[in-house]
Amino acid sequence: MLTKTENKVMTVIFNECKDKKSLLISPIDLIKIIGEKSITQTKLENVMNDLYMDGYFDLIYSDRRGERVYCVALTERGKGYMRGQKVMRRNLIFRLMMTVGLAFLSFIIGLILKAIF
Repeated sequence: MLTKTENKVMTVIFNECKDKKSLLISPIDLIKIIGEKSITQTKLENVMNDLYMDGYFDLIYSDRRGERVYCVALTERGKGYMRGQKVMRRNLIFRLMMTVGLAFLSFIIGLILKAIF
């Protein structure tokens, strides 16, 4: 399960890469697209390495006019990222509804038992 920052970075990379084979993006541009003020370049570097190690994308570092640039290509796991998010959200909603339903059923059974005894 990814952290909040990793989810934001992965969502941006997925949205930027979904129609292309690869993406060239600088860390500064990536931080601007994410819109998170608390993400620094070193934190972004760690998140990118973690996502690369988890197998979401292939990552190559490059230089463009002296500026560091990420060359990102989604792997199969990265291409299935959004579907995984939908499945996780669906499972969460199902569990919440099941919990509410069972709590209601337990309440009703308690009332019935109280009325009988």
